[in-house]
Amino acid sequence: MLYRRRTLLASAVLLLAGCRQSTVHELTILHFNDLHDRLLPDSDGKGGAAHLATLLQRERAAASASLTLSAGDLVQGSPVSTLFKGLPDYEIADRLGIDVNCLGNHEFDYGWQRIRDFMQIANFPTVSANILDASGNRILNPPYVIRDVGGMRVAVVGVLLEKLLDHTTLENLGPYHAAPDVETLRPIVADAKQHADMVIVLGHIEKDEAASILRGLPDVSVVVIGHEHTPWKEPIEVDGRFVVHAEGYGRQVGRLVLSYDTATRRILSHEWTGIPVDDSKYPPDPGVQAQVDKWEAKVSAAVDIPIGRSSKKLSQAEIKELMERAMIDRIPSDLAFTNVSGVRDTLPEGQLLARHVWNVMPFDDYVVVAEVPGDQLMKLEDPSRAGVKVAGTVKIDPARTYRLVTIDFLASSWADRGYKFRVTNQGVLLRDVLIDWIKQRKTIP
Repeated sequence: MLYRRRTLLASAVLLLAGCRQSTVHELTILHFNDLHDRLLPDSDGKGGAAHLATLLQRERAAASASLTLSAGDLVQGSPVSTLFKGLPDYEIADRLGIDVNCLGNHEFDYGWQRIRDFMQIANFPTVSANILDASGNRILNPPYVIRDVGGMRVAVVGVLLEKLLDHTTLENLGPYHAAPDVETLRPIVADAKQHADMVIVLGHIEKDEAASILRGLPDVSVVVIGHEHTPWKEPIEVDGRFVVHAEGYGRQVGRLVLSYDTATRRILSHEWTGIPVDDSKYPPDPGVQAQVDKWEAKVSAAVDIPIGRSSKKLSQAEIKELMERAMIDRIPSDLAFTNVSGVRDTLPEGQLLARHVWNVMPFDDYVVVAEVPGDQLMKLEDPSRAGVKVAGTVKIDPARTYRLVTIDFLASSWADRGYKFRVTNQGVLLRDVLIDWIKQRKTIP
């Protein structure tokens, strides 16, 4: 995937290279995001941490000057992260040559205190400007770092989703909250500009937030983002400055090659390419593969166990329905609901292993029963998908109280938003409920 554009100004600069050569620099930004503990290649032969490492090494070797950026969510997505609470992911990431990393929302999945443990392991800096406590203290300092790259000083500022509470809970955030990104970044970017030739924002944010940063902060040249997992065809452009993003799960590396004039602080030309992490093209790095093998061996006995078969490949939406059927079969209730954004993978046709369900549901979410008055039930939404009602098209009596079987993450999210109803934890993980349900049926759907 290739997207290229060269401005007329760039052509003029090249013609005058003799008199302005010292201010024009080429920089290659290599970026990936949302690795989500996908240490092994997928069924299509894409991704895998060891293959990703090889691709990054080759690209750095081919570039005259490069910067490798990780846009958050290194953790949470397969059994290794779930069982060891993310630490192996940071240990392995140390071997990827990351220059700067930022926090993702899933770095909070094991509680905000766990981030301190991640920072003890990481040999690369992680930046975050807008995660603050009530006194304005940041969860991480400094909010930006400066890297000398090919004779140019590049500042990288970190930022995380404004609507962070849609993707985690108050309990996991502890004393911290996400401050508005543009206004929080404004003085930080102004300070970074005084010490650097170029300012990059590295964020785990939505694409509209990234575009707002470029519109509101003209001193930012590039915004590198994660959070969305799907590949893009081309960058977003705002006034000759750019937002870039790569496909998640380690399946793609973005390569942005810039010609940049430090005198005018302008991008003269750019070329962006989305490079697939094709395992047939990029053999595994031996050192990274050894680390992956070590950690996978620790979980294999627990998850590489046959549990049944599937008569077809199941999409995430179809798996959501299976989860709800499994919950209501296990715990009879009026309604069952789980969030589709909590379904992290598909299920293959043919033999199913417990690992497949762990990949689908890596979160340690407990099944709960909520006794919800009808007038509240009609208002309940999936917090990560605005406008998606829990009750859907079901006719609800506002005067009646309903038994809703769901997960503790959603119940906590609704409580954080002011809903009050009785919740009883059933003492069983949704992942285990689905595994048992498949075992009982032997073949699904």
